[in-house]
Amino acid sequence: MSVVGASDYSSLIDLAYAALSKDYDVAAELVGKLEKSLVVPDGQAPHDAVRIGSTVTFEVEGGFRRTIKLVDPDKIDVILARISVLTPIGVALLGLREGQCSQWFSRDGQAHHLTVVCVVQEAADLVL
Repeated sequence: MSVVGASDYSSLIDLAYAALSKDYDVAAELVGKLEKSLVVPDGQAPHDAVRIGSTVTFEVEGGFRRTIKLVDPDKIDVILARISVLTPIGVALLGLREGQCSQWFSRDGQAHHLTVVCVVQEAADLVL
């Protein structure tokens, strides 16, 4: 089960519904994932749960390993490996913790499986 902080849930659900009105193909998938997520008070989400701003290393079936930063759609940057939460892989990663697996479908409809290897939060997100 995905874990999402309350403020993140609020901003992500707003983003997802706005994307639905613009006919983004993964918006409905994001809404569905958020509706199934465990929403916890801010600051109580596990440190290793993927959220906006997380740097995530994951492994795709077959051993391909990649590190990306999950960002809002207006902050994407392919060169810096900043991937939008409004992409199939962004939705798949959201809320997962280290060691958890998920299935995602590429835009060509092909199913893939990934496993989260490592999650690093931005320093400003750390609660000591």
